[in-house]
Amino acid sequence: MGNCCAIYDFDLMPYALGDVLTWNVQTAIRCEEAEREAVDVHICLDQRHPSSIYQSDTVNADNCWMFFNELFGAFGTHPRLGNIVIHRRREDALQRLRAEAAADPVNAEALADYEHALSNRHDQDTLIAYFTKYIYYHKGINAFAARHGRIPLLQPSLGCGPDIAGLLANHLADKRIVLVHIRQRRLDAGYGGTHTHARDSDFLEWYDFLRKAEMRFPDVLFVVLGRLQEKPLELLRLPNVMSLRTLGLGLGHELTLMLRGDLFIGTSSGFAALANFSKLPYFITKMGRESCNAYEIEFGADRLPFATERQRLIYEPETSELLLRLLGQGLAGVPPRGPGRKPTLDLAIDVRSWEWERAQWLYPGATSVRYFLDETYRDKETAFLVWPKLQEAQIALEGKEKERASWAGSILDRIEIHFPEMCKNFPEFLRLRLRLAAERREPEVGRACRANLDRLESQHKSHPNGGRGVARFLARLQPARLRLRHLWKNRRLIPGKLAGRLRMYRSRIRERT
Repeated sequence: MGNCCAIYDFDLMPYALGDVLTWNVQTAIRCEEAEREAVDVHICLDQRHPSSIYQSDTVNADNCWMFFNELFGAFGTHPRLGNIVIHRRREDALQRLRAEAAADPVNAEALADYEHALSNRHDQDTLIAYFTKYIYYHKGINAFAARHGRIPLLQPSLGCGPDIAGLLANHLADKRIVLVHIRQRRLDAGYGGTHTHARDSDFLEWYDFLRKAEMRFPDVLFVVLGRLQEKPLELLRLPNVMSLRTLGLGLGHELTLMLRGDLFIGTSSGFAALANFSKLPYFITKMGRESCNAYEIEFGADRLPFATERQRLIYEPETSELLLRLLGQGLAGVPPRGPGRKPTLDLAIDVRSWEWERAQWLYPGATSVRYFLDETYRDKETAFLVWPKLQEAQIALEGKEKERASWAGSILDRIEIHFPEMCKNFPEFLRLRLRLAAERREPEVGRACRANLDRLESQHKSHPNGGRGVARFLARLQPARLRLRHLWKNRRLIPGKLAGRLRMYRSRIRERT
């Protein structure tokens, strides 16, 4: 019977992760009960009406799109997602929705509720009633679970799967992944929500827990979720803690990683909603009466009606001892992963095969490969960037002009001053610097270059993977191979390009004659 429509207007609904995720499930249930195929999500963000009366102190016409951009990945987790339509003018949204509702009672009901809320949007009772029906209470979710023995589960955020798969397959292959939401909203001065600071986590207890967990669970990596602005720098400096945000990844990636993780521990806020509506084992802490009211459960209940045995609600105050106990319980059925099969980096730098070596880390379909700040990777990357300058310096040294030779020497000096450790493992640089040392009569510099070259040669001969050197040599053809692949993929365009070149040459000949 086609799709049904769902409406999220930020003039009526909050900019809030947990609310969007709950709305996704609520509207997916409505879709299934109406026997529709999918949900067409209509998002209205009209800068004339950027936020509801509850967030007007924080969200305004100048910053509303920033708030939306940060939140957009949450809409991509919808269990029955059809189309996503973003309306910048409310009139356009209403025109489209009225057309959809003209001969459809399901969409007509949603539109009638929406228009009623719009006409009374400054009345708190109307806003609360609309919010309650479409987001807040779990009554409909619990009833659906009772009838069907399941609920619609949130999905990986659109487009984020390959990056997360690559991260897990390569960089995190040997780690058990524990997602944690250490809420510290009071650190985030630009996000508002002062009235919610009571839901923040206990920093000292969490910090103490993470330090102890490093000793007891050395193979566990804790991924902190959420905006960097509310993450204490002391936490991010711990060796067993990371944030995807520092890698240039965003909310959609975090939500996707949660669905691939081993355990979630965090306060009843935001990211807990993703855990609620998934199969991810979890312990949701800081449960209070307000959360129980929203979940439609008795205060003190240790599980949601549709939760698995490994999904528990915690009411005790957060302490490091409690968190350690929960961690041990949550990982009891998750064996250590072992060393994994992630690619390794040689210490030696070979810029001509770097594109091939870097490609070994790229997962099919992924948009990123540099998931870490490894010093060896950094040196190889820097060598790749300065390699054109080094080639220019080599050509200049081979010439007979003293000024060009002097320029080449200054290039080598600058590279060595800025990147001394890289230069010690960069054969092309060492050979060129050795030649320059002979011309400048710098015997000590020459001996140091020769010693480093001998060391690199010895390491190459003793490398356990003897075939890797051959592979590297062949991999130097990688740029040419990529170029040929591009040409072959676009071979249909070649005749047109050749014809264009021919016309250009003929035109030049005519001009000369």
